[in-house]
Amino acid sequence: SYLHTNCLELSIYLGCDKFPHESELQQEWENNKESLLTFMEQVHRGIKGVVTDQQGEPIANATITVRGIKHNIKTGR
Repeated sequence: SYLHTNCLELSIYLGCDKFPHESELQQEWENNKESLLTFMEQVHRGIKGVVTDQQGEPIANATITVRGIKHNIKTGR
């Protein structure tokens, strides 16, 4: 999705069982809680913001290019 729509999606699998039994979920949470929370904190890193014109109005479909990254993105509406 990222390469074609700029949508960032993520799937995380902790083992071979895609749908663990309900009785296993609490232990899986305890085993992975800190790692997951640390990973989620990383969303605040990097570049973020709103592309605006000189009047402060958002610009739809503006192309954003970062030197060294071979994937441009476009702003939303």
